[in-house]
Amino acid sequence: MNVREPFKYRKAMLAGVVALALTGTGVAVAWAASDSGSPSPSASQSQSAPGQDNGRDKNKDKAKPDKSQRPQHLHSESVVKKADGTFQTILEQHGTVEAVSDSSITVKSEDGYSQAYTVNAETKVRPSIADIATGDAVRISGVKNGDQATAERIVEGAGDGPGLGMGRGHGHGKGHNK
Repeated sequence: MNVREPFKYRKAMLAGVVALALTGTGVAVAWAASDSGSPSPSASQSQSAPGQDNGRDKNKDKAKPDKSQRPQHLHSESVVKKADGTFQTILEQHGTVEAVSDSSITVKSEDGYSQAYTVNAETKVRPSIADIATGDAVRISGVKNGDQATAERIVEGAGDGPGLGMGRGHGHGKGHNK
């Protein structure tokens, strides 16, 4: 790497910042990010009687959406490149168990997508495959080889509680198991 290359990047970044400032875009972004620069009320709002709230909820502007309003992951398929240079198709799905046995599980997501998975000795199941029944909500991850899907992890539950996902933690920190 040439000694002057970091300076080129710095110059380019500085030029970008200056361009944003000169066009007013930087000021607009800063204004939009701050709470103090809120627009003034319209004439009809400013002429209301004292103590009247004009039908506005002052806390509504700052409220975070609850979890039910956030997009929810239902199922996905992605291809990854492994360390040895080969490719692998990864599957993830949240849904309801349609059928389950010691060697397979079929899960249907809310949008109607259904996938059958093979369950083998390497599949990690929480709590156990015997405890999972038809109609239970599960989260599942696995791999796909051609048309065959094999489950790597199955976790019972909807996954809407605290934790790192895929059932790890159950909302308890280290040393706080109940």
